[in-house]
Amino acid sequence: MKQQYLQIEGEPIGAGQERVCYPHPTDETLVVKVQKGDSNKQTRRELSLYQRLARRGMNDFEHIPKFHGKVQTNFGPGFVVDCISDFDGSVAKSLWWHFQRGYPVTEFLPYLQDLRRYLLVNQIVFSVDMGRFNILFQKLTPTRARLVVIDGLGDHAAINWQDNIGYFARRKIRRRWQRFIGRLRNYSAQTMREHDGEPQTLETAYRRQENR
Repeated sequence: MKQQYLQIEGEPIGAGQERVCYPHPTDETLVVKVQKGDSNKQTRRELSLYQRLARRGMNDFEHIPKFHGKVQTNFGPGFVVDCISDFDGSVAKSLWWHFQRGYPVTEFLPYLQDLRRYLLVNQIVFSVDMGRFNILFQKLTPTRARLVVIDGLGDHAAINWQDNIGYFARRKIRRRWQRFIGRLRNYSAQTMREHDGEPQTLETAYRRQENR
């Protein structure tokens, strides 16, 4: 089956070490991830994870973008996933964006716990380099929000067959989560010092209602 070809124009909306993320040329609800260098390790990890989730019949994309297939573009091979936008249409901001503006990690702990439960329930192993840039804080409505992992998905380990076994996958997720939370706390503490110890609190528009 011939792969879809997309002519990408305009500026990227984000870039990581290995990929550049562009708006989809014909569908504003989607983005296209395109490799920008010679390394395709992260792409292979993500695609392997999505294939594994598809074989399991997993259809819960509350905290990761949904995968919509591979494409060819004028910038090279890529793949299409959901665009993570706020309810007002703007692209959701990362945790790091919020840390830089004085929001402490404690403001996000309920959302982080939701994300942790989701990863464990769905056995979604993430890379050790998942961090503050890879997670967006998506405002769904003026009173509801969630965290979405947009990069760092999949296992970097060369031997990862245990990721298909629930017990071992969850054990790996718990272990990596502890290190991940430690890094977030360090980043948050650093930015709090830059704000003279006077952290901002999330606006009402960012908070979830207790009875949602």
